[in-house]
Amino acid sequence: MVLAFAFGAARAQQPFDLDPTFRAQFNDWYVSSILPLPDGDVIISGQIDFNGSLEFRSGARLNANGTRDLAFSDVTFMGGKLTGWNGLVYAANGQGLRRLYFDGSLDPTFDMVNAPYFAVFQGGDYHVYPDGRILLSGAHEVNYPDSSWVGYYNLIWFTNEGYLDTTRTPRIGDGTIDYFRELPDGKFICTGAMSQFEGQPTTSIFRVGADGQLDPTFNANVTWGQAFGFLPLADGRCYASGAFIQNNSTDTLQLVRFMPDGSLDPTFNNHMRFGITAPFFNFMTLGSVDRIHALDAGRLIVTGQFRDVDGQPRGSICLVDTAGNLLDDYFADAACGPHSYMGLTLAAIAGIIGDSASYIWGDYHGYNDGTTNDPLQRFVTRLYGPDYGMGVATWPQVEKASLSIAPNPATTWIAIF
Repeated sequence: MVLAFAFGAARAQQPFDLDPTFRAQFNDWYVSSILPLPDGDVIISGQIDFNGSLEFRSGARLNANGTRDLAFSDVTFMGGKLTGWNGLVYAANGQGLRRLYFDGSLDPTFDMVNAPYFAVFQGGDYHVYPDGRILLSGAHEVNYPDSSWVGYYNLIWFTNEGYLDTTRTPRIGDGTIDYFRELPDGKFICTGAMSQFEGQPTTSIFRVGADGQLDPTFNANVTWGQAFGFLPLADGRCYASGAFIQNNSTDTLQLVRFMPDGSLDPTFNNHMRFGITAPFFNFMTLGSVDRIHALDAGRLIVTGQFRDVDGQPRGSICLVDTAGNLLDDYFADAACGPHSYMGLTLAAIAGIIGDSASYIWGDYHGYNDGTTNDPLQRFVTRLYGPDYGMGVATWPQVEKASLSIAPNPATTWIAIF
């Protein structure tokens, strides 16, 4: 898909049209997560190099037109996934987690860095409970002398002050949990490099109870790879995006819908192919499917690093129905442009979130909505929301996605998730 980079003729604004009045003012390197604020500003997290800066920033606040808010803290403790909570912001920072005010300063009432009995090691994901408590994944050290909790654990609970929750048993496997998502019944679906959990065999996509114990009633039968994102459904089914292979198969799955027992839902097209072509990763043909977002009851927005879907051109964002069919309603001619850094050429959209206005973000230069082409778009782009002037209900807010690159730096291969 080619970006013409020329503004199209004026027309009535449609859902997901580009809003060219918003432009971020930096050229490197990527945005991993965003948090739109009620006043129209946006907090962004990642590796951000504003023109004239001497080093990368891990976060910033953008004004409603995309320019940098200079009142935001000069030293930020961010870089990864952002989650708003009670007028504050949880931010993945390095391998751990911080809590910030909207001006970027640290909330001193939350301190996981100096928490007793705990030390960060390998970062993963986190979940924020309504009361501010945290469930942290990855692989981190716990040394609690009043119990048998000694070693590296994969699921660990914390109070809303950042201290180890000694009322909840941390859970352990033989690898890491890189990403997990709460399900409607309070359980969690997890993914990572894992072959056993809590002493029981498992695969790299598995489910645990609300207390973290392995749920043996779920078997995704995955023997290679992992998921990068999940979208649970109220009936117990769950979409998963990523790159993984099941036992007795050679097909790399990128977007599937699991039944409550972990089997593939036969009513969904689980074999969609998201491809990629030069100059984007010219040594790869398999794209990266990062996140699934519910637009409404019948349609899904899928984002990632891909240039075609089942042979049809798509520029890292597309619309799919709930049977797994590619749709032309939106994004059929949309595409983000390439960004080259450290020898890699990327064109990735990590996610989309919105209400009366929608935002996409990731690692790209330029965005074309199919009619308006703006070469000056950088890493965060504002789109007119799906309810703009259309009289339809606002679409649901979803958990912010984050963009991660591994290995970093890379010389031969790369994964975006």
